[in-house]
Amino acid sequence: MPLLVAATPIGNLQDATPRLVAALGEAALILAEDTRVARKLCSALGVPAPTIVSSHAHNERGRLEGALELLQQGAVVLLLSDAGAPGLSDPGQPLVAAAHAQGHEVRGIPGPSAVTTALAISGLPAVPSAFLGFPPRKPGQRRRFLETGLASGMCLVFFESAGRTPRLVAELAELAPDRQACLCRELTKIHEEVLLDQLPLLAAALAERRLKGEVTLVVGPGEALVVASAEGVAEGQKGAAAALAAAWDLPKRDVYRALLELKEQLKGAS
Repeated sequence: MPLLVAATPIGNLQDATPRLVAALGEAALILAEDTRVARKLCSALGVPAPTIVSSHAHNERGRLEGALELLQQGAVVLLLSDAGAPGLSDPGQPLVAAAHAQGHEVRGIPGPSAVTTALAISGLPAVPSAFLGFPPRKPGQRRRFLETGLASGMCLVFFESAGRTPRLVAELAELAPDRQACLCRELTKIHEEVLLDQLPLLAAALAERRLKGEVTLVVGPGEALVVASAEGVAEGQKGAAAALAAAWDLPKRDVYRALLELKEQLKGAS
């Protein structure tokens, strides 16, 4: 029997598919990101609670052996995340990869997805697009992450916590002020909100708000952001030194050394 990888509702339980209900009832083992969420789902769908164990970012590799052994015995194993499809900024990828590696069948039970829903309702050109998940929190890594995404020129989809979303939109507005973006909050839930605007205007609208809930942000395509590489910056410094040396009739090496010293002084003053 195969490993079943199933999408679960992202908010509205009425979005559960008949195939998901059937799989919940026939699985010998359910691996769930949060067992409480999975049991609540089973209860809401009228499915008797089967064997459910947690499989999240901190323990999923430890669950592999037991799940693979059941697959070897011909049992049905069902993989769930709390909402949407496993493996998309959610646990699940190691088990799916291990099942493939051991020659087990892997089958998908498609269903709700915040990524595709947000792309569809944004009205922004979705092909080509890239799903980037959650941005890093450290400033340097975060900046490089955003610059790399915007350098593609494609439509981009981000997940972000509600509290950090205004900051994310402001950072994107600084880097790509000409692009549009669509904020999709609490998709399929009671307080669902969809806001489409130019990034600077969206950033201004969010600056005074305290958002709650789950956020998916779609950034429309635009001119590819040009990111200066370390090599390019170094070449630029050498070029500037050469030009100044020629203009001032000074040795190029002395001018280059002076520029580096000035750089250090400015860094120290900042």
